[in-house]
Amino acid sequence: MMNEPRELGLKPLLTLPTSQTLSKRRLLDLDEIEGADLALVGGKAFRLAQLRKYGLTVPLGLVLTAEFFKAQIMAAKLTPLWAGSPDIAVTAEALNWLADALKLKPLAGELSAELDSRLQSTFSPDINSFAVRSSVIDEDHRDHSFAGMHLTELGVPRSALPIAITRCWASALSGPTVKYRQVHGLSIQSIRVALIIQPLLSPEISGVAFTINPLTGARDEIIIEATWGLGNSLVAGQIQPYYYKIAAQPPDYPIIEQHSGTVTPASTKVAAVTDQPLTTAQIADLARQLEQIQALMGEPQDIEWAYQDHHFFILQTRPATVVPQIQPTQNLEWTRHGYAQHLPSQPSPLFGALLDAIQPQVIRFLTELGLKVDPLSPLEKLILGRPYLNLTLVKTVMAQVGVTSGSLLHMLGDTKAVSTGPVFAIDWKTAWAARHIYRSIWQQIRRLTGTLTNIQEAVDHAITNLAIPQAAPSADRLLVQLRQQPQCYGRIKTAQLTLTLGRIILTGLGAKLLTNSTQTPITTLTSAAAQGADLNQERRHERLLELSQWVRSQSVQASRPQMSHSLESCFQSELFKQRFETLLAEYGHHATYDVEPGQPRYCEVPDALRALIATYAQNDAGPYTAVAKNAAELSQLPLWRRWLLQPILARLRNLLIKQDQLHENLVEFMAAVRQWHLALGQTWSATGWLETPDDIFWLTLEEIERTLRVEEGMAVKLSSTIQVRKETYAIYAQTTTPFVIKDSEVPAIQLGYADSTGLTAADVFIGLPISPGQARGTVVVVRHPDEFNAIADNVILVMPSTDTAWLALLNSAAGLIVETGGLLSHGSVIAREYGLPAVANIPQATQRFQTGDKVLVDGSTGVIQLLERHSSPIP
Repeated sequence: MMNEPRELGLKPLLTLPTSQTLSKRRLLDLDEIEGADLALVGGKAFRLAQLRKYGLTVPLGLVLTAEFFKAQIMAAKLTPLWAGSPDIAVTAEALNWLADALKLKPLAGELSAELDSRLQSTFSPDINSFAVRSSVIDEDHRDHSFAGMHLTELGVPRSALPIAITRCWASALSGPTVKYRQVHGLSIQSIRVALIIQPLLSPEISGVAFTINPLTGARDEIIIEATWGLGNSLVAGQIQPYYYKIAAQPPDYPIIEQHSGTVTPASTKVAAVTDQPLTTAQIADLARQLEQIQALMGEPQDIEWAYQDHHFFILQTRPATVVPQIQPTQNLEWTRHGYAQHLPSQPSPLFGALLDAIQPQVIRFLTELGLKVDPLSPLEKLILGRPYLNLTLVKTVMAQVGVTSGSLLHMLGDTKAVSTGPVFAIDWKTAWAARHIYRSIWQQIRRLTGTLTNIQEAVDHAITNLAIPQAAPSADRLLVQLRQQPQCYGRIKTAQLTLTLGRIILTGLGAKLLTNSTQTPITTLTSAAAQGADLNQERRHERLLELSQWVRSQSVQASRPQMSHSLESCFQSELFKQRFETLLAEYGHHATYDVEPGQPRYCEVPDALRALIATYAQNDAGPYTAVAKNAAELSQLPLWRRWLLQPILARLRNLLIKQDQLHENLVEFMAAVRQWHLALGQTWSATGWLETPDDIFWLTLEEIERTLRVEEGMAVKLSSTIQVRKETYAIYAQTTTPFVIKDSEVPAIQLGYADSTGLTAADVFIGLPISPGQARGTVVVVRHPDEFNAIADNVILVMPSTDTAWLALLNSAAGLIVETGGLLSHGSVIAREYGLPAVANIPQATQRFQTGDKVLVDGSTGVIQLLERHSSPIP
């Protein structure tokens, strides 16, 4: 059984300082430091005090505050050299002279007496070897750490402490330290120096650690360097330490990479039973403490530690200095055209954190394919609370593989490139040079069958693992579950990306075969590929349709005004309840936006599913009607073209089915993620940390992790954090953000300002043609599927996007205008299978048009003509 960590140097009873000393606050032990004392004790001492407060093992220390240092300067009458005066400027030469003077002058009598008194009351008499370290007020920042600049005195006898103190003071006022200040633009006037005195440990092992990989910036890696005995030689860079790269995966923290050092136990006179300083159990123990420290500090840390008497002691922690990542030299362009078809316009901050967390995994996947995209990362991010895709990165990928970007941007829904350039063009010279990339993509696609099986198993395992047992799980267990979420999401995302790349290539090749046979080759091809694919989405629609038609049959005698009452009566029947429960059991894990964990599922709010069924019944939603025109166009192709096209269509259909399967996996996984967070939110709301369980979706993964680590210390801030974030997102919701935007344009957006400038200026709009044909009719603007229970026949629907929840409205529509959507989106496939002329990617369409406008929609060319404005124009 291991010994409990003993309080090094602390007597059972403390002699409290006098009220006069407290008022001056010149000497404080670590346990006396308060939240407002940072400017008095410096970052090093302040952070150690915080760690002790939260139960980490930090040796007790006595801090000589900046006021103690200032009192010595004043007593020695050296203030003008330190702070300057009208006649004396503070210069590097003056500070050098001051440093020498401090080393020569003894402590003032009053200060010496105070120090002796506090040393006796703080440390046991048997401790006679100390470490004296600087805690300068402005050191240990991320951008100016002063690492190794200030003197540290080790093994100082009690009688020699005054000498060590003045030497440490002097090191902060002379030589490289002052030059470092000047280079970093820091003031050299009135430099405030605090010191911390602690008993010197006699560790068996010591070292440093980083809670982030300082070379790559990877936040899922921990770096530990260790050596036998004291670690001063390691910190000074005089030896080669033992090196451990660790995966930040509790509770085991597996070792990714390790290297041996040059120091042996024999050379340090340390008794050792292994040839490595740290065992795997010790590494896991240390890693847990390192992550707790990072959670407390709120950012990655650079930590000095020592191992003695079966316990790790923390000697110092400061913000980690990371090698700066290469910043994009381009002004990145972002789009939300055809991007987030399964997301609300403003996903939750929790989803935003998940999206951000998987970006390194996505960029690593693209890099492994042979693409040079790292300087342009990330692929996706939230801008003012809205999801965007990196258009610059997409264009760069196309250029690297020799494909004209217009084709891909067409499919993604970027209207700026639709009207120019060929449907699909390949620079064969570039493509040949990039053949290894194509080979990698097809290798990934060929492996997808096994990959999808593995992903299904991983999702099933994650769903089981995320189930929170009735007994309260440990913080470590919850951390494992929390970190599993971005890992699994990233795995699904990279598989989706593989399929998307394959679909883009096949669609482009197939479109070239159709170029001379149809005006809309891509539309024809994607529609033909979708026909015959047995998709989960279609089956779900059929089940909803089947039940809604039965409901309508029970209310067939009712007129439209009486329909609502008739439907409600039908919903109360036992037969409906049985059929509804069956449907809910099968599809209850879905939601209106089912990739967003912050969205309630139908099993949580069954009334939403009943309302959807009612909408289907009221609008007499019918089955998909296949477009015969596509088959006719394909039948007119020359035999050799049809022969070449058939395998492309078969492969496209296969990829479409796999994409649908992956989406279903993602929906199931996100439903489990939601339930996990709700369960944690219920626990936290019961303790008063959150107002409601749903408030947890307003937090980020990092904030949840910090709360699990720190608990009450972090929890007190949650309510205020959530309130501020809700207010910020409310401002974002009122802010007009372009559908295509560059990084340089983001700061110029006026927050809280809905820009309607130019919305009434045009009578002709050009968007992305996603379903061929023409339709003339009256506009009905629908911003959410719940807004209309019934609509008139032969209207032109204007929507933000389309998904399953909207399908009931389409049967009665003559045409469709969508703010965002691409040719490969589900909404586009649905519109084509309904034979519904449709145009997508009309920014702010729900603001540009209003209910009552007369329009002509041409789904073959992407042109929308405003024939007659409603009598109440857009304000």
